[in-house]
Amino acid sequence: MYHAGELAVQRLAGEELLAERNRASIKQVISKGASAFLQSQTIVIVSTAGEDGKVWCSYLTGEPGFIKVMAESELLIASSCPESDPVGKNLQSNPAVGLLFIDFNRRIRLRINGRGAIHSGRGLSVQTEQVYGNCPKYIQKRLLQTSGSYHRLEKQAYRSSKLSPQQQEWIRRADTFFIGSSGQEGSMDASHRGGPAGFVQITDRGTLMFPDYFGNSMFNTLGNIHLNPNTGLLFIDFKAGHSLQLTGRSYIIWNEDQASLPPGAERMVRFEMDEFLTIENETPINWVLSGDQNI
Repeated sequence: MYHAGELAVQRLAGEELLAERNRASIKQVISKGASAFLQSQTIVIVSTAGEDGKVWCSYLTGEPGFIKVMAESELLIASSCPESDPVGKNLQSNPAVGLLFIDFNRRIRLRINGRGAIHSGRGLSVQTEQVYGNCPKYIQKRLLQTSGSYHRLEKQAYRSSKLSPQQQEWIRRADTFFIGSSGQEGSMDASHRGGPAGFVQITDRGTLMFPDYFGNSMFNTLGNIHLNPNTGLLFIDFKAGHSLQLTGRSYIIWNEDQASLPPGAERMVRFEMDEFLTIENETPINWVLSGDQNI
């Protein structure tokens, strides 16, 4: 079932019929096909919220097979976050977790929302509540190359409330980012956003604007934002594996002049940052952008 925020945004966007048609794709369990996909992956995006309500979006990596489907409604991710990453601490106090499994090369993505727990020496276990796929649209095709390590090893990390010129440039040049959001009764979700380089605009050192394109009409992310603006953004340095994680609040801009919207966009979203965390990776994890794009 859709929650009140999703239903409200579907109605405001005039896409209720499409949303109802696509609702059947949301399952509680992992199918055999999804199981095979999960166990071949090397990256998963993770969204959590802390006791203070702040949402953070991060990612875990590992060699193919680091994601294990233990049962039709349970999986184990044999990986750990860098020490400075909020994800581990958040899950100790709030088990709600949103996961996005994305294969950049094959342009496939699968979302799983549920309840998670950190187990020392084993990784993250998740009991699934929602399992569903998304279309490949706006996924930039990339090939993974590593120097022998798939895991994130923290070199250094730092926080601030204002983006530096270098971090602003990182965002301006991005063609991909991820957004974590929190919905009804604290449920979590992680979603992908993609577009041409420059599709994310920075209006000042703490405010971002990005377009919302036509999708599956479910409005899982925007529905969450309608209820709870607390969100987290994740930008990955695909040449080195460094991460830029922003936490703040997002707002849907419904009354934007259509002539001023980027091509293909239906509305804009404004993100107001509270703080950010940059984690530099010790060992490069390199995703090479492929020239074979079919956006």
